[in-house]
Amino acid sequence: MGNEKAAIYHDFFAEKEDLPFFRRLMLRLGGPVLDLGCGTGAIAIDLAGAGLDVVAIDNSSYMLEVARSKWEKLVPSVKERIEFVEEDMRDFPYPRQFASAIAARGSFAYLLSTADQLDCLANLRKLLATGGKILLDLFPPSLDLLRGGTDFERSVAADGETTLVRITYTRCDLNRQRCRSTITYQQYKGGILVEQVLAESVTSLLFPRETLLLLRQSGFTVEEVFGDTTGGSFNGDSRRLIVVAGKE
Repeated sequence: MGNEKAAIYHDFFAEKEDLPFFRRLMLRLGGPVLDLGCGTGAIAIDLAGAGLDVVAIDNSSYMLEVARSKWEKLVPSVKERIEFVEEDMRDFPYPRQFASAIAARGSFAYLLSTADQLDCLANLRKLLATGGKILLDLFPPSLDLLRGGTDFERSVAADGETTLVRITYTRCDLNRQRCRSTITYQQYKGGILVEQVLAESVTSLLFPRETLLLLRQSGFTVEEVFGDTTGGSFNGDSRRLIVVAGKE
């Protein structure tokens, strides 16, 4: 996220419904956990609260600033389980190995080239212990996404008189397999617009078959594939592609 204000607003809209699903899976896969593209830290904090040690990385200092502000308010027994690190997921050295890794909520798609994606997976293989697992969570391209346009997503109540609105304008280039989004955050107090913040993001359009091939080419064995955060099977109507793969 390109600026401090956008990172703060982003956190208000961060999904919460998927946390129990990821918690169950990662408790089964075991720790310590590497959280790739952790954003504002919601998943890392939830996993630490469930008893897992987590190293959470992101290349956005703004996102990590929000994550660390939340970390400061945690009880000591949870705080000591989390380390937030500003790093590039393509080349992240660390002195120990991990039992599992998670790249959730489309964070892997911020790698824009096949070379970058393969570099990330190769680096991950070095960081995972023998038998280690990765959970890769992506949003597969849909017709609605490819059409692009403006999407008034939703509003949230920040406090008694403050309402936040997020509007996303998307345009996709299918030939280059990239999607550019312009996100507008609006803050209203008493129904009056008092602030507007813009943010831009570019992500890869990763198709399901392509994703599985990337994993296999990188030395991972695909073990489970889900189509939603209730554990449902993946099919043509699925809005999530959630893959659990093991290090060969």
